[in-house]
Amino acid sequence: MANKPGLADLKKLRKLAAESAAHAVSENVAQTTQNKARLNTAGSRQAKTATGLPAVREQPLSLHDQTLFRQTMRYVQPLKDTRRAVLPPVPMAANAILRSRRAAAQGADPDQRPAVSDLFTPAPASTDPESYLKPGLGPDVIKNLKRDKWPVEASLDLHGATLEQARERLDQFLQSCLTHGVKCIRVVHGKGYGSKDGTPVLKEVVRRWLAQFDAILAYTECSEQNGGSGAVQALLKK
Repeated sequence: MANKPGLADLKKLRKLAAESAAHAVSENVAQTTQNKARLNTAGSRQAKTATGLPAVREQPLSLHDQTLFRQTMRYVQPLKDTRRAVLPPVPMAANAILRSRRAAAQGADPDQRPAVSDLFTPAPASTDPESYLKPGLGPDVIKNLKRDKWPVEASLDLHGATLEQARERLDQFLQSCLTHGVKCIRVVHGKGYGSKDGTPVLKEVVRRWLAQFDAILAYTECSEQNGGSGAVQALLKK
C-alpha cells in the first residue's frame, strides 16, 4: 500500500515552488537591466557619433509636474495683437550726420547747419491751437487723427534726451518709419517737469521740427491716457 504524502512533504513542495519562482523573477530583472544597459550604451554611442557630445535623454514629465504646470499657467492670457510695426535697428546717426562726421574726420569743413530750425513757428490748425495741419489738407484730417482713425504703429520716447540727441533720434525714427511704410506715429517729448525752471524745451522744439518735415501731414496733441500734452500723434504720408 502506497504511503500517503504527509505534512512534511507539502512543506517541502511549497518551499521548492517558492525558490523556483524567486529564481525566475531574479533572472527576469537581470535580463531587463542588461537590455536597458545595452540600449543606453547604443544611444550614447550614436549621439556621440552625430554630435561629438554625450547624449542627453529627455525624461517625460511626471503627473505631479504636469499638474503643477497647469496650476501655474491657469491664469495666463495670450497677448493681444497691437498691430504695431516692429522696426529693425537703424544706424546710430542719420545719414547727414554720418556724412558730416566723415568729412570732419577727413579734415574737411563739415556742414553743421541743422536740417530743421529750432526757431521755426508752425501755423496751428484752425480747429486746434495744439495741432498742425499741412497746407492744402482739410480739417477732417485732424478730427480723424483725434478719433484714432489711423492706429499708432510706432512710438518714440525722447524723455531724458538733449536737443542734439532728440534731433538725431527723431530723424532716424522718421526715416525708418517712412522706409517701412508706417502711417501713424506717436512722439513722446514730455511735459517739461524735469527742465530748468520748469520750462518745457523738447515739447516746443519737437513740434517745430515735425512741422518742417515734408513727410508730416498733420499732428495733434495726444489724449490724456496716451500722454496728454507730453506727446503728439502724427500722420505721415507714404
